[in-house]
Amino acid sequence: MKKYSTLLLLVIAMKIVSAQTNLEMANEAFAAKEYTTALDLFQKILKKPEKKADLADINFKVAECYRYNGKLNDAVTYYNQAKAAGYSNPVYLFHQGNIYLKQGKYEDAQKKFESFLEAQPNDKDATRLLNNCKFANSTALDPWFYTFKNEKDLNTEYNDYAATQLKFLLVFTSSRIEDKTEKIYSYDGQGFSDIYQTAYFKEDKTWSKAKRLEGLSMEKNVGVLTYCEKTKTVFYTRCNDGKTKDNFCRIYEASYDEATNSFGIPKAISLSVNQKADMEQPAVSADGNKLYFASRMEGGQGGSDIWVMSKSGDSWSEPVNAGSVVNTEFDEAFPVVKDSALLFSSEGFTGYGGLDLFSSVNTSGNWSKPQNLKTPFNSSADDFFLLLNADGKSGYFSSNRKDGVGGDDIYSFFLTPVNLVVKGRVTDVDNSSTLAGAKVVLTTADGTTDTTTTNGNGEYSFDLAADKDYKINVLNPGYFGDSKKLTTQGEKFSKEFSKANGNNYDFSIKRIPKTEIKIDNIYYDLDSFVLREESKPSLDKLAKILEDTPDAFVQINSHTDERGKLEYNTKLSENRAKSVVDYLVSKGINPAHLTAKGFGFSSPVIKGAKTEEEHQQNRRTAFQVIQN
Repeated sequence: MKKYSTLLLLVIAMKIVSAQTNLEMANEAFAAKEYTTALDLFQKILKKPEKKADLADINFKVAECYRYNGKLNDAVTYYNQAKAAGYSNPVYLFHQGNIYLKQGKYEDAQKKFESFLEAQPNDKDATRLLNNCKFANSTALDPWFYTFKNEKDLNTEYNDYAATQLKFLLVFTSSRIEDKTEKIYSYDGQGFSDIYQTAYFKEDKTWSKAKRLEGLSMEKNVGVLTYCEKTKTVFYTRCNDGKTKDNFCRIYEASYDEATNSFGIPKAISLSVNQKADMEQPAVSADGNKLYFASRMEGGQGGSDIWVMSKSGDSWSEPVNAGSVVNTEFDEAFPVVKDSALLFSSEGFTGYGGLDLFSSVNTSGNWSKPQNLKTPFNSSADDFFLLLNADGKSGYFSSNRKDGVGGDDIYSFFLTPVNLVVKGRVTDVDNSSTLAGAKVVLTTADGTTDTTTTNGNGEYSFDLAADKDYKINVLNPGYFGDSKKLTTQGEKFSKEFSKANGNNYDFSIKRIPKTEIKIDNIYYDLDSFVLREESKPSLDKLAKILEDTPDAFVQINSHTDERGKLEYNTKLSENRAKSVVDYLVSKGINPAHLTAKGFGFSSPVIKGAKTEEEHQQNRRTAFQVIQN
């Protein structure tokens, strides 16, 4: 019995030693940032925990492992379990807030940051991220003028990012694992990054199978390539090559033969001062004279900064910090140069969460205040490395936003074509019959015209350009013309201007009668031929009719009542008709197409009028088309 008890105690002791050893190994892996290894060990311990006192710390570290591996929902769960087990450091609130921010759950994130700031007042990081939540909640989503596509044929469950053009190829960086013999990066469980190439087949609308870019690939981390077509030189990042004492990431350059898709021997860009920091994510200017990159080297603003070197002969100058306008005390990374603009990602400027894309323009050596590219380029996740194609309307960017294939993904985008068209129908106003063969003229503000005729159904259509002002005229022999104005200013999406879509550009035009047409509401003072103000709206309508019927020759007729002397009334009516002609000329009507005639009381509507109402009907102004 005693022997059995001794054996039992020995087994228990061995189990305790074993559990302690596993915990020590897990903590060592965690401290070494080998989060995949640490996670496996911590999970085994949690299945059979020996000490409740360790649970809070273990659950917190499991949450951290998930966070670093990008499994954010699992991280939130274990932060909560750490809290339930008694974890007291409020940093878990900060991490949960940051996760919610990256997931676009801005209200949840705001609550977590506010709770953290109650425990840690005036914390700079939490205050910055809290401002991001408020910015995202207060900023209206911009219309999506671009069409986006996750390039699923290129993306894998691993990180795929930094797509750029290399002549006719698309090259990008990936940490994919293609076979089980490949080494795994213990930090996040992904493969070591490498540069891949692919090509797009327009006819099939497919990408060729991505393969490693021969000549630059290595066993260790390689990635983020930029190409200068003028100098036929590529620049890229190479890390941990085992050949340098400091073992930091360095930027390498190599010549490129476009005809054979081959490279010269890569060489590291050397500095006179030994910088104890990674130099990565190069971006070369179009002329090949400036090289931008990201680094945490000494002398920066803090965190990762954008730096720049200038070409001098065959060598590069010492790096110069891009300055406090572009850089913050937080991280700026993934620079891309397009003409005078610098596109880059930052977590230091106010944004939507994670890394956001910004642009800054260099004028006379000075950078403009960085502008957030907003949605949809930016999201609550990390958005980075935006490449514009030569057309300036399409390109690629990288993001780990939700609903992707996995990890960082490559997205393509293009400016969505805006197709604008106007459609209408021309009919007779009196009987609603369609008018085939009617002439329709589209005129822009600069005087450019386009002409068509209505089809058998009286229909017409025109294609329109964006941000233009138009006038549409309808002309048909024997009819008064008509016109309508149309503008496409500010139209960012395809649109049909038609009656069916709430924009009526149908026309109902009137046949020109042979008799005169009374102009309503024409008033003069007693014994005066000066037009009163209330007469002008009716004459403005007449001016438009005549402007829309430019071939018409019109006679303005003025009539008086039968009271008074013939000579006086004739002269008064002539002057009144002339005053109408003068007004129409002031409105731009061709004076050669206008005549004035006074009839006095020679053509009454009611002969021998007796009442004031009958006299008023005889006092009238009319117009008559005498030639069309």
